[in-house]
Amino acid sequence: MKQVQFNHPIRVFLVDDSAVILRLVTKALEWDPTIKVVGTASNGRVAVPQIDALRPDVVILDVDMPVMDGIQTLVALRAAGQRAAVIMFSVNTQRGAIVTLDALCQGASDYLPKPVTSDGVGQTLDYFRTELIPKIKALAPAPPAEKVDGQPGVPLRSVTPGRSGEHRLGPSISGEFVRSPTSRSGEHGPGPRASGEVARPTLSGGVPLPPPRSGYGGGSDTGEVVRSPTSRSGEHGPGPRASGEVARPTPSGEVPLPPPRSVYGGGSTLPGGRGAGPPLPVEVVVIGVSTGGPVALTALLPLLPRGLPVPVLIVLHMPPIFTQVLAKSLATSCSMPVVEATADEPIRPGQVYLAPGGSHMTVTPGRRIGLNQDPPENFCRPAVDVLFRSVAREYGSAVLAIILTGMGSDGTKGCEVIRKAGGRVLAQDEGTSLVWGMPGMVVKAGLADEVLPLGQIAATIVRRVRAGRSPDGPRPATP
Repeated sequence: MKQVQFNHPIRVFLVDDSAVILRLVTKALEWDPTIKVVGTASNGRVAVPQIDALRPDVVILDVDMPVMDGIQTLVALRAAGQRAAVIMFSVNTQRGAIVTLDALCQGASDYLPKPVTSDGVGQTLDYFRTELIPKIKALAPAPPAEKVDGQPGVPLRSVTPGRSGEHRLGPSISGEFVRSPTSRSGEHGPGPRASGEVARPTLSGGVPLPPPRSGYGGGSDTGEVVRSPTSRSGEHGPGPRASGEVARPTPSGEVPLPPPRSVYGGGSTLPGGRGAGPPLPVEVVVIGVSTGGPVALTALLPLLPRGLPVPVLIVLHMPPIFTQVLAKSLATSCSMPVVEATADEPIRPGQVYLAPGGSHMTVTPGRRIGLNQDPPENFCRPAVDVLFRSVAREYGSAVLAIILTGMGSDGTKGCEVIRKAGGRVLAQDEGTSLVWGMPGMVVKAGLADEVLPLGQIAATIVRRVRAGRSPDGPRPATP
C-alpha cells in the first residue's frame, strides 16, 4: 500500500511533563522532513489554548501530568471541537492500560507505550522513529487534492471513523457517562441528550451494563433499529435506508436480521470476490484488528447474542496487560463471555477469546488454544496472519474471517489462505475505519466477500452463522 505523499508538513504538538521526553520526541520527529513539531507544553492547562491557536494535525499527549492530566486535556480538547488526531503516551502497567483504554474510548485515536527508562538515548530515538512516526502519518489528515494509489485522495479520519472527519466517542472503561459530540460538527451539543450519552462499563466486576450505543453507528441500548453512517459521507442520511440499519439481537437472539447490502452498490459481489454466495456452515469466527480496535470491538462484540453457536477468536495489536484489561472490560458489556486466551484451553462455542499481548495465538490440533513466542510477523506479535493460517488448517471452509480497522497489511495473507480453503471474509468499510489499512489491503487484493460498515458486521456474522446451520447443527458444505 502506497503512503500518502504530503505536500505540506504534518503539524504535531507535544504535551508531556518530562523535558527529556519532549526533547527526544522532537529530535526523533525532526528526522522525518514531512513532520514538523509546532509546539510543546508541560501540562494540559498550558497546552489547550496553544493547540486551539496552532490547530495541529496530530497531538501527542502524555497520560500522567500535573495540573491537568492527559484524560482531562483530551476531554477539554474534544469539548472545544478540536478534531486533531490524539496519540496517548501510556505506561505499560495495569493502571496505565486502564487509563489508556479510557482515553481511546473518549476520543483518542491511538496510543504508544513509553520506552523503559533503562533504554539509552539512541535506542529511545529509534523507538520513537519506528513506532511513532508511522502512527502520525497514518492518522494525519491528507489534503483532498492529494492522491492515493493514483486515485483522488480523501482526508483520513482525524479522530474516529467518518469520512467527513468528525469526532465520535465510543464507550469508556470507568463506568461514567460522557456526552458524545454531534456527528456533523464534532462539537458537543448545547445540552444533555439521551442519544449522546453512553453508560460506560466498569472494571470492578459489577453487574454488566447494557451494550452502549456506539459512535460508529452500531445498535442502541433499547433494541431498536438504528441508522448507521453511510459509506460515502460517514453521516446519517435524512431518512431510513436498508443498508444503514442494523437490528440488535435480543437476549434470545431471535430478532430478524436484515441482509446487508454491499457498499459497492445494490449487490454484494466485489471485484475478485464471490459475493454473498450460498450459505456455508460456519464453525468459527476470527477477527483481526489494530488501530482503532478497542473502540471497534466495544461497538461490535456487545451486538453478538449469548449462545452464538460458534467461538470467536480475536487478534488485536496490543501489548501485554492492555489485552487483559480490555478483555475484562468487554466481559462486562457483552452477552458472550470474553476472556484473554490461555494456552491449551479448549475452544468452546459461544465464547470470545482475545489473544494476549506479546504472544501469537493459534488453533492447535484438537481445536485448542495455542500460544507461542515465534518471531513477529508484519512487525506484530500477536499477528493476524498467524491465527488465520491456523484456523484455515483446522476448520477448512467453515471459517468466517473479519478484518477491522487497522494500520498496515497484517491479515491479508491469512485471508488469502482462508479463501483458498473455502472460507469467507468480511472487511470493514473505509467510511467507518479509523485507518483503512488492513481492511483496505484485503479489499484491494480481491479477498473480501463483503465490505460493510462496522454497524452492520455483527448482524452479518449472526446471519451467516445461522444460515449455514440446521436445527441439529451445521449443514455440510456443498461440494
